[in-house]
Amino acid sequence: MLTLLKKIYCKIKMKLSDDIEVTAYDFNTSNPLGDNGERVDIQLNGKINFDNLDKYQKNHWKRYEFAKEIISINEICGDFACGTGYGSILIADKASAVVGADLNAKVIETIKERYNTYTNVNFLNENLLNLSYTNYFDNIISFETLEHFKEADLKKLLLIFYKAIKEKGKLIFSTPYMQEESEAAINAGFHFTFYINEEKIFNWLQEVGFSIESIQYQNYDTHHISGSLQKKEFIVCVAGKNIIQAC
Repeated sequence: MLTLLKKIYCKIKMKLSDDIEVTAYDFNTSNPLGDNGERVDIQLNGKINFDNLDKYQKNHWKRYEFAKEIISINEICGDFACGTGYGSILIADKASAVVGADLNAKVIETIKERYNTYTNVNFLNENLLNLSYTNYFDNIISFETLEHFKEADLKKLLLIFYKAIKEKGKLIFSTPYMQEESEAAINAGFHFTFYINEEKIFNWLQEVGFSIESIQYQNYDTHHISGSLQKKEFIVCVAGKNIIQAC
């Protein structure tokens, strides 16, 4: 979970090393890329120095490394709620094709230009609830997405993912673990579903036809994804598409 406190500050651009240039953004209306959205921006212009990333970037980066280990060479992947697109680019190094989709038109316009040399990546400005793929993707990756939807819409979203994935394909996703429905979180306006745990995820996935292959966790202390963390701030799940869809 990225910060939920709305603070007004300017865009800060930092040259952290010769290997990476990172732009840190506020997650509100002063965000020149995000327009009141929670997004992590890592501009891929060379080798990444992981130690120079901030804690949000480190967690985000590790999730894409985790996904990249799972996917196979030359598979077709969706990166839904792709944000600033660097994760789509990371996956594209292994996948044959990547479709990144995000709700924000300004973000998509910017990253299309930023990564225009990557011919196997296509960025779409689209509401995920309007996607209409059928048996197209070997894997769908969607990090920090579920909490941005009202619980009433989650079945529709997961069913869209289910239909878009090929038989025996995988859904790889993360979400804040047991985030409280606090006044600060509600006022920030980014999240609409709270207290997400293993039982809720199991029920949501089973209802549309997915089966859980693994559940692991992540926190801001270590950034590593593990099944045995005591401090759990994020839940990271891999689900498989069953051959016969549940009703």
